[in-house]
Amino acid sequence: MAKANKIYQENTEIYAKYYQRGSDDFLEYKAIIQIKDSGKLPIVMEIKFDGMEPSFAPMPPEEHVFRAKDLIDLFLKINRWFNKYGYLIK
Repeated sequence: MAKANKIYQENTEIYAKYYQRGSDDFLEYKAIIQIKDSGKLPIVMEIKFDGMEPSFAPMPPEEHVFRAKDLIDLFLKINRWFNKYGYLIK
């Protein structure tokens, strides 16, 4: 079986704010998005925490990998993951 080739790669940042009223806590993650030309889940996003830890808000894991079939599915998975810890994507 042939190995999937990368057709696109981008480095970006993700910001998320804790959604409790009056809180100024936010998170900053460095992200690498890769799109491959084949496979069941061809879109992969790896994130690593890059910032100050929140003072009172819960801290999600420092590293995580998302796999998705398309960009909309990727966004939904990222949004659901941050919401699980009480954050909204900015």
